[in-house]
Amino acid sequence: MAPKFQKQIIPLLRESVNSFVANPIILLPFITTAFIQLFILEIVYFAPRFPLVHFFGPIIRRMEGEAYLHYPQHLLILPKWFQTAQYFLFIFVSNFLIAVAIEIIKNINNNKKATFPNALRAMLPQYVHICLAAILTFFVFYALSKLQGSIMGRALQIRSDTGIFYMLKTVVLYGAPYFNLLIGTFATAVFAFVLPIIVIERKKILQAITLNFKYLWGSFWFIFFVVLIPMLFYVPILLLQGNLSSIAGRTFEGMRLLSPAISIVVLTLIDATVYTAITTYFLLKKESA
Repeated sequence: MAPKFQKQIIPLLRESVNSFVANPIILLPFITTAFIQLFILEIVYFAPRFPLVHFFGPIIRRMEGEAYLHYPQHLLILPKWFQTAQYFLFIFVSNFLIAVAIEIIKNINNNKKATFPNALRAMLPQYVHICLAAILTFFVFYALSKLQGSIMGRALQIRSDTGIFYMLKTVVLYGAPYFNLLIGTFATAVFAFVLPIIVIERKKILQAITLNFKYLWGSFWFIFFVVLIPMLFYVPILLLQGNLSSIAGRTFEGMRLLSPAISIVVLTLIDATVYTAITTYFLLKKESA
């Protein structure tokens, strides 16, 4: 990889895409995560139906109510339960598989044989530190999301129907999914190098956090936009989700299942691009140092 990509966002992202196109094995950990997500989505979708209803029925009845065992109300719990499952998946599975992908990228960069099983085994001793890194990122995301929720609560108290306060209310309420996207981008950028440090330098979590901010110094906004630009491809999914009720009403209720499925596919490609770019930049930064 040429050094000219080091401080240029678009060339770095282009090199990232070229890397996993030339070496499809880089995509394997991300595809594995997507497969697990789709499997969980299918379980949640069919939870109120035979035969899964025998196990999930009492849980749904206790947590949501009898109505949510029947069509179409059962579709309303789909995004809620799936999102909850996503949090646990991020902490215990997907972040680990991202680390596996980074290990594969490192081996390719060092002209070593890169295989998914070998990378998986190499990362197992680091599993606890990888999970702690995921918890840290999730905590920052959760804290900022709670702050956003508080701002939305204040916006809901605005009674104006015109003027600047009404405009602020509209921006805060209708822009919530896009602010959430920015929060996710920020949380990813702040701890961008923690996983590469754990994987490539085999550091423990506290050392990785300290070194992360050392490497991030002077590069935060560069990394922020490296994360943000691929994330912009998720905006059409947010637009789809924002208009889901009217679309489903005019077409079919299965759109509620199709939307998160499309979301998983798009996010898989986004994550592959982002983390390959971050790892490439990290390796170049180390080489130049």
